[in-house]
Amino acid sequence: MNPLAKRLLVHTGIYLVLFLLIPYLQSGGSGVMENFGTWLLLLLLVNPTAVMILAAESGLRIGFRLLISLLPLPLFVLSMYILFDGRGALFYGIMYSVVSLISSCIAANVKRRKQGGSE
Repeated sequence: MNPLAKRLLVHTGIYLVLFLLIPYLQSGGSGVMENFGTWLLLLLLVNPTAVMILAAESGLRIGFRLLISLLPLPLFVLSMYILFDGRGALFYGIMYSVVSLISSCIAANVKRRKQGGSE
């Protein structure tokens, strides 16, 4: 299995846990988040941080890959339509992908400079 396929599988698994499993468990399977504070914590702190770390790790290991950077968008939007009514899902999905793009670009640039400086 090539490195890109491995990264895609790992990222998809982690994103599904973040975007689908954790909100499902928090809602008690009802599709309604009872605790608004937990919901905000997930949307504004946990998810973007995890996306940033995963994208940076990927950028350092295999360089910039657009497919990996755009992966949060469809997975987040899909999970929000499965669990909830989907309101605001596109905005957050786009923002997570932007965070991923920026983080991956920076990490890939660091990797490129490290490789260029060690020759």
